[in-house]
Amino acid sequence: MAEEKISELKRRVDEQRKALGSLAESLEGEDRFKDLRERVEKPCEALRFLAAGVSGEGFVLSWTETRQLFLQYLEFKRYEPANARNMLNYLDRFVKEPIKEPLDVMRVFSPLTAGQRHHLNRALRAWFKCLEINRPNGQFKGFLDGLRKAIPKDEVGIDIKIPEETQIVSDLKRIRNDPLPYQVAYNLLLDSGLRLVEVAKLLSDFPETERMEGFYRCPVGLFRGSKQAYYCYLTEYTFQLIQKLKEKVDRASIQKWHQNHNYTRPKYLRKFANDMITSERLNVPESVADFIQGRVPRSIGAKHYMRLKRKADQFYPRYAEYVTELRRRVEVPEA
Repeated sequence: MAEEKISELKRRVDEQRKALGSLAESLEGEDRFKDLRERVEKPCEALRFLAAGVSGEGFVLSWTETRQLFLQYLEFKRYEPANARNMLNYLDRFVKEPIKEPLDVMRVFSPLTAGQRHHLNRALRAWFKCLEINRPNGQFKGFLDGLRKAIPKDEVGIDIKIPEETQIVSDLKRIRNDPLPYQVAYNLLLDSGLRLVEVAKLLSDFPETERMEGFYRCPVGLFRGSKQAYYCYLTEYTFQLIQKLKEKVDRASIQKWHQNHNYTRPKYLRKFANDMITSERLNVPESVADFIQGRVPRSIGAKHYMRLKRKADQFYPRYAEYVTELRRRVEVPEA
């Protein structure tokens, strides 16, 4: 039975290659069709390898043979470029030998640090998902599921660290003397409570912003799997800084600046914002805080979405006033 399935898979791959060959011959000389042929033939070769890897001993996965297929998967799934490069880098560095069984996965992870395991965990799972989608077969899925169980879980647990207010005040005092792009990025992270990837997207091409009562609001519309952000809420101060910004700011440079100058990291600014917004002092409902910070499902119903938007507009001024007060305490000049 297994041999019949292998033969059928090989036959289908050969048919695709022949069809592409005929198309290329009829359109010879046109570069765009040559490129099309190359882009489709490589996944076919990868699938041919998967079929050839089936024997009495099971399946065999080769990263080098399927790398191009995975690269196209990342493009089609619209992975954030920095994240995609990171996954490719980790797979290139650590998956050197073919994977035939769960023990091979364990050997890959065995010498790695906790941080390296964290990144390779995500890269390997994405690669397995790519292969599963491109070879829909029950036995193959079972094989991949076995490999997934061998991937070690992250050791870090839940990060409960939340910055103290004094730390944020210290940041605000120092950041006002830094280059404008980094002032803008820090203040927008603090105002909005959004993720770094979302703030970087906004600063690369800031959208039209609507002035509200005591704050500003602009659309984000960035949806990535379970991570969604509908709007960015910001203060008058940060809006005026953005108006002065004449250059684009990318994610990597923001991250590097925070690390090199010992500022609160973006993910902790997000935690600080959430903790303060939902504190007894401001008393904003958690569901509203989730909407402001982009934790609401993309599939949210229209009625519920409109209710949360109205509530966010109603409650955000409380947090905007709080952040404005922090800036007053360090005598931050008007933007």
